[in-house]
Amino acid sequence: MLGTILAAILTVFLHSSTDSGFADYLYSNGEYELAAGEYLRIIHADNADTLSCPLVSLRLAGCLQKIGRFSDALFLYTYLGDHLTDRDMQAGALMGTGAVLEEICEFSSARLAYVDAVNTAVDIEIKNRADIMAGLMYARMGRWESSAEDLTRISSSGGPFASEAERLAGVVSRGSSLPERSSFWCGLSSAVLPGSGQMICGHFTDGVIALGVNGLMAYLFYESLQEENTTTSVLLGWLSLSFYGGNIYGGSKAARTYNSARRRELLEEITGILENEYIF
Repeated sequence: MLGTILAAILTVFLHSSTDSGFADYLYSNGEYELAAGEYLRIIHADNADTLSCPLVSLRLAGCLQKIGRFSDALFLYTYLGDHLTDRDMQAGALMGTGAVLEEICEFSSARLAYVDAVNTAVDIEIKNRADIMAGLMYARMGRWESSAEDLTRISSSGGPFASEAERLAGVVSRGSSLPERSSFWCGLSSAVLPGSGQMICGHFTDGVIALGVNGLMAYLFYESLQEENTTTSVLLGWLSLSFYGGNIYGGSKAARTYNSARRRELLEEITGILENEYIF
């Protein structure tokens, strides 16, 4: 997911002091809980507070996000964004806020946070990074054309990441023509021929199983009717309807899974560009 990128907080700014070296080392090795403890130790040394150690505090918030403490990370990012006086540090906090909101799927609010970071930052690289993320939030909301327009604008501006923005715009523009499967028609297809809706979506094993199970249940139900075994017929009839209904639902669900997978693949390609091009 795009939300796993922590708004370049650890790469935009220089080290705050040699005291944070060990904590930074822990962070770079994925030891986020230990790193958070070290950052807290630095903050509380000599009765310091979060505002007097802004970079360390930003990194602490990043650790909290990494270990899934989203509410704590969001609180700290928001506090820093409201109270820091250095505009680039403040923009970093706003980008962190956007990253957390993105993690919890609040894409509209995340975009607003990134836009605020664009308007706050002085450093052109920070400004461009935030602008790219703001544009990509449209993609996260499924508004592919708006995202492509934003990224094209960034590319045309000739900033530090103009070529990367152009490449991202090309990828995002494919979102409007992603292959899709209809939940209704795949469900209807499975109603006519059990398992066919699953097969249409590429789930061949599930489709064969659905066809086999429903066919077997129908056969057993027919045989029980021929034998005039009322109790068995009622039981098998109920089981047949249950499996048949599950098969229809499975066909419809397969379409949703197919559509979600195509969208996820495109977003993962975008994330790969962000990471490989050192935007973040």
